[in-house]
Amino acid sequence: MKEWLKPVAAGLATGLLAGTLVLGIGGRLAMRLIAIVGGLPGNHSWGGSLEVVAFGLILGVVSGGFFGLVYPYSFTGKFVTGLLFGLLVYGAVVAIPMDSKGAMAGFPDHKPAISLIFGVVFVLYGLVFIPLFHRFLKRFGGSI
Repeated sequence: MKEWLKPVAAGLATGLLAGTLVLGIGGRLAMRLIAIVGGLPGNHSWGGSLEVVAFGLILGVVSGGFFGLVYPYSFTGKFVTGLLFGLLVYGAVVAIPMDSKGAMAGFPDHKPAISLIFGVVFVLYGLVFIPLFHRFLKRFGGSI
């Protein structure tokens, strides 16, 4: 495998795992928390859950592949890199106009709380992503 491809492969694999777990399942739990804050009953739909998990998976793979490409230029500290990476991914998602959908539309009075809850989920994604990325990179035989 070419040397520049190893971090990309590690990023894709890490994004698949961390995106599914943290952004997908964690995002669904965050949505339940937002519903509770908004005063809604704890309803559950498998379709909605699968949609959020799939979105987390896709977002994880895309952001992981991107991180693999820019990895040689990233910071060396794992904590700082994870924090900045999570905030960067969150910023990219926030830049997509979504005010007419989801929690923001359902709870317009709670926009700051919703932003904070999802911000925490994305920072956790970054903090989980970086150590896993280094493990996958070692496994693929790349240099750290």
